[in-house]
Parts: sequence; structure tokens; C-alpha cells
Amino acid sequence: MPMSKQTITITQAFRAERRIIVEIDAADHESAIEGFQSGVAEIPGFDDPRWKTEWDLQSEEYK
Repeated sequence: MPMSKQTITITQAFRAERRIIVEIDAADHESAIEGFQSGVAEIPGFDDPRWKTEWDLQSEEYK
């Protein structure tokens, strides 16, 4: 049987976890967390270079 070009789609599903360490002026650690939860403190922007991202391959499929 002669060979011919075949098109294959590879689908990869990932889980991403992002972490950033920030400093905030607050009375204590719990107050600092509450500041972010209540919106008083602003979470750094998505493209802030301090964010560190870890990627875990969850699955890979070939069609």
C-alpha cells in the first residue's frame, strides 16, 4: 500500500497553577488575606512578571 500524508490532531489538556508573593500593609496575616478577599487590596495584573506558573499535563489525545 502506498504511503500518503496524513493529518493528525494532537490535543493536550493542562492544569495550570499560578502563584505570586506580594506584600501588603495590614495588622496581621488574616487581615491581609481579608484585604484581598474584600477587594480593598488589588491583586497584581495577569501579566505581572512576578507570577510563576506551573503546568501539569493532564491528558493527551491523538485523532
